[in-house]
Parts: sequence; structure tokens; C-alpha cells
Amino acid sequence: MNTTINAGKPSSNTTGNHQTETAYDVGIAFFVLIFILIIFYIYYMCKRSSQAPAPTIDSDSEDDSCVSTSRLDNDILSTFPTFLYSEIMTESHKAASETGAISIDYGSGCSICLADYKPSDVLRLFPECGHLFHMSCIDTWLRVQLTCPVCRNSPT
Repeated sequence: MNTTINAGKPSSNTTGNHQTETAYDVGIAFFVLIFILIIFYIYYMCKRSSQAPAPTIDSDSEDDSCVSTSRLDNDILSTFPTFLYSEIMTESHKAASETGAISIDYGSGCSICLADYKPSDVLRLFPECGHLFHMSCIDTWLRVQLTCPVCRNSPT
């Protein structure tokens, strides 16, 4: 019977080493999972903010001091000259043929709605810059903005 006892060699503990490796693996997986969740949360917040609808302006809730500075009164607006498109084109061609000058080009369409002018359209002339627009288009525009849609000159 040959039995050898190795008293000088330490025995290797494989179960303790295996538990330590498993703990590291679980910790790393946990941090990776948290990192992925943070990335998805940031993506969701960015996507949600880019798709948020524009705030609507309720005319009943506006303050009177804000309204008076952001639009024209109807009295001022009514001082802007209005014309029929057919009259403007007729006068322009008559003046050009009598003087031999080049006719003035008022444009063929409204810069707000982008529709071509028809002979029966009523146009409003911006006095500062001479731009023409459909009367309904420029009246609506001036209720929101105080500048010419083409050159940004102020009518006041």
C-alpha cells in the first residue's frame, strides 16, 4: 500500500474561484443592462420632444398689452390702398404704351398663399415697399406679424 500524503502542497479551491467569476459576470451584465436602459430613455425623450406639437395661441387667453404690440388695428389697416388686379394691370399697360416706358411688374402671385392673381382678386398695396398681396392674406398676416412678408419692412 502506497499512500503518499503531500502536506507541503496547498489544495486548490475551485468553487471559490468560480463564485468570484460569476459575481463579476452578474455585475457587468447588470451595468450593461442599466446603460442600455439609459440610452433608450434618452432616445425616447429626444424623440418625444421633437414630435411635440407647436403651442396654439388662444385669442381669448392673450393679454391685451401683448395683442396691441403684435398686430395692426383695423383703422390703420384700412388706410392701405386696395385695388382690383385687373385695374392695376390695365393701368400699368396703358401708362407703358403712352410713355414708351417699361411696364411695372407687380408680380403674378401672392407671396403669402402663393396663388396667382386672378383679374377679380382684390389686392392690398403695402405703402412702404409697394408689394401687393391678396387683401385677405395680408390682413391675416398683419394680425400676427407687423412686417411685410417679402422685405420685412414695418408698415407703421
